[in-house]
Amino acid sequence: MLDARCPECENVAKVNDELTKVTCPHCKFEKTYDEYLEIMKDQAVNMATDYIPDRPGF
Repeated sequence: MLDARCPECENVAKVNDELTKVTCPHCKFEKTYDEYLEIMKDQAVNMATDYIPDRPGF
């Protein structure tokens, strides 16, 4: 099993060996690996926009 960051509680979640499911033993989060990647991608985009400074003229 691989470790992953849980998008709900931010503890360590587990990815199964087939890379098909992500589960968190702490908060019971459970999604397919593809759904997990979409959630994490959205979180990364949101984090990036938080750090883009407002620049006049751009």
